[in-house]
Amino acid sequence: MSDHKTRFVVFTTQRTGSTWLMSVLNNQDGVSGQGELFLPRPRSQERRWDSDFAWPRYVESREGYGLRRPRSVYRYLTDLYASEGSVGFKLMYSQVKSYPEILPFLVREKIDVVHLIRRNHLDVLISFALKRQIGRAHVLSPADRPEGESVELDTGSLGRDIRKLELKQNLGRWTLRLARLRHLEVAYEDLSADPGQFEPLFDFLHIPFEGAALESAILRTRTGSQQDVLANYDEVRRALAGSRHSHLLE
Repeated sequence: MSDHKTRFVVFTTQRTGSTWLMSVLNNQDGVSGQGELFLPRPRSQERRWDSDFAWPRYVESREGYGLRRPRSVYRYLTDLYASEGSVGFKLMYSQVKSYPEILPFLVREKIDVVHLIRRNHLDVLISFALKRQIGRAHVLSPADRPEGESVELDTGSLGRDIRKLELKQNLGRWTLRLARLRHLEVAYEDLSADPGQFEPLFDFLHIPFEGAALESAILRTRTGSQQDVLANYDEVRRALAGSRHSHLLE
């Protein structure tokens, strides 16, 4: 166990594997990995991966910190990072837009940033479609994993949807460079394919890598290939053929 206390955020957008990553980090000795603390709604009573240790979301505790922003946000984050050990939470690009005061807090307090990306934006769109269809964001047990589910993507807006995801990712990079925050970019594809790819991430966060437990409470929702899960795979393939996005097809 490291004696170093790291304060960090995982900066990303939805369906990039961020909950899976945060669960892995939370499994390390002395590390508290929290979910999206700035989601604009209270937690549901449904059993979730972090039900046993979740820090109250900002909207659930705002009155205790005062209703005036940015002061209440600063007080909330100060208390979070005063917790024992290394502490981090998930911060979505959209939440920085809703709570712009978070960024100067990160800069002032020198919070480390893990920029999590997912290179295959087609897989992100498939993940969104699966989430809508099964009505769940995450799978916690094999029994909950959907079997034989297939989805369709709108080929009319496919190129535009992929470009929007690219833009979000590039804006995230630009924000970190402009703020001059200490950060490390990691890709979901690398981490999920090779456990050894966690080593530079753990080194960045001052977490011992040797003997680390890299298990997660989150299971992969989709187990088949793109062709297995996309009911209109041939249409998607034709829509992307010859474009700069054709490499996203498996």
